Amino acid sequence: MLFVAGVTCAHADRARYDRAAPPEKQFVDVVLDLQQSIGRHNFAVVGHNEIGQAVRQRGHPEFRDAAIVHFCNLEYARRAIDIDPSLILYMPCRIAVFDNDGAVHAASLLLPVDTQYPEFNALAVDVNRQIREIIDYAIAPTISPDSD
Repeated sequence: MLFVAGVTCAHADRARYDRAAPPEKQFVDVVLDLQQSIGRHNFAVVGHNEIGQAVRQRGHPEFRDAAIVHFCNLEYARRAIDIDPSLILYMPCRIAVFDNDGAVHAASLLLPVDTQYPEFNALAVDVNRQIREIIDYAIAPTISPDSD
């Protein structure tokens, strides 16, 4: 069960949005495009964890690439906190980028849209749409300049 704002919600599992980049798109390019898309959606990157690199530095040189990018829009965060301070648990948003059997994925847990707060549910629908758009941009094929 999920405990939000003093109420246990029946929907404990948050929806997950997970997309794979085309085979030719590299991990670093997905991360860079992700950061660019986050800015274009008026969010700010507030944290970046290079999990794969950290694990490799700790003695596992063959460990796969994995990173988590944390981002937030302060206006959305303010609105959520005004509805109920405990809703800050959903801020900042985060997207994981990881290598899964040779395919680079970008994935996020989406905000719940079925809380007891209609205002938060509407906000979550909007934020979730933007998270999907951010991920879709990040995993899109890289466009190479014409070599004419």
